[in-house]
Amino acid sequence: MRTLVLTAGALVLASCAPMPESAGDPIPQRCDAGANQSLIGSHVGAVSFPADANVRVVCTTCPTTKDLRPDRLNVRFDQDTGIIRRVDCG
Repeated sequence: MRTLVLTAGALVLASCAPMPESAGDPIPQRCDAGANQSLIGSHVGAVSFPADANVRVVCTTCPTTKDLRPDRLNVRFDQDTGIIRRVDCG
């Protein structure tokens, strides 16, 4: 019984130890909104992105989720004209 109690105590203490950061976990980087500022003024239908690109294309008045994704490029266009008005990260 004593061994069981000691083992349980050791497991509890071990679970409180800080976890080392994994070298394989990618750290989200900021998107490069500055490099995409040239899209402003273009028609949203005239631009395309690779299928695996982390891009959200949304109208300026459309509802969006509030999840912050610093590595995601947001392309915001005017719903009436289709003209891109803003490019930002998030």
